[in-house]
Amino acid sequence: MKNKGKHIGFFLFVVFAVLPFTLAFGYALLYSFGIIGVVNEGFTLAFWKDVFTSHTLGTSFLYSGTIAAIGVILSVGLALWVVLNFKESFNNKYLSFIIYMPLAVPGIVSAFFTYQLFAQSGFFSRISHTFGWIDSAQQFPDLVNDNLAIGIIITFISLLTPFFILLYLNIYKDERIEELSQLSKALGANKKQIAIRVSLPIMLKKSWVLIVLYFIFLLGAYEVPLILGQESPQMLSVLILRELKQFDLSKISEGYVMAVVYTVMIMLVTLFIFSRKKLKNNAY
Repeated sequence: MKNKGKHIGFFLFVVFAVLPFTLAFGYALLYSFGIIGVVNEGFTLAFWKDVFTSHTLGTSFLYSGTIAAIGVILSVGLALWVVLNFKESFNNKYLSFIIYMPLAVPGIVSAFFTYQLFAQSGFFSRISHTFGWIDSAQQFPDLVNDNLAIGIIITFISLLTPFFILLYLNIYKDERIEELSQLSKALGANKKQIAIRVSLPIMLKKSWVLIVLYFIFLLGAYEVPLILGQESPQMLSVLILRELKQFDLSKISEGYVMAVVYTVMIMLVTLFIFSRKKLKNNAY
């Protein structure tokens, strides 16, 4: 009976997860080579050549990777700082509720919230004008749809930090870091040495897979960059969707090329992560 349940579960996973992904990826691959498509006339590498010679995809990868890396690094750093310095405060249920509340907020809602707060016509701009700090809305710093992607990064941090705080609180408890810290203190280590040589290595080692996976998640984020991003360069998902929805049907294949390249890279990175983790587990 148990084996039968496993087979049913595996079958459902294949039908509802693997099969749709395989069909979608196959369709995109065929479209990118001109084998299918409304205006395509047969197999060609022209679309791949156009994508890789335009440098648009490379610029978008670099731009998206930079924003995702900054968002993850700041979120992880802030979460670690909060946990190491204020872990006792989370025994207060009201503070815990405030910290964890953003976990229930969808990304698109957070993006709209950030826009309403930090846009030149937003809440902080109006407050600044009321107090006489600025004479007009145009004098308020450009924090959304800006070149530095400040609005996107702020939203990413607000979405990720509560999750990592919860994660590191659990790791701190499960790995008995408090006891290890007390032992280190008894052996003469100071607070800084305990944090750098005991707490941080354990917490980062236990969470590095999730850190990389969240980097991949931010790399392919769509709603937040769509609302808060600029026209050029664009983050990957926004760029790919823009290419796929062009009125020029001959350019749609280039969008599928970008989608295929992005998918293959994410698959390779994911396989590398989990294969490396499996090798480490086998070694132990």
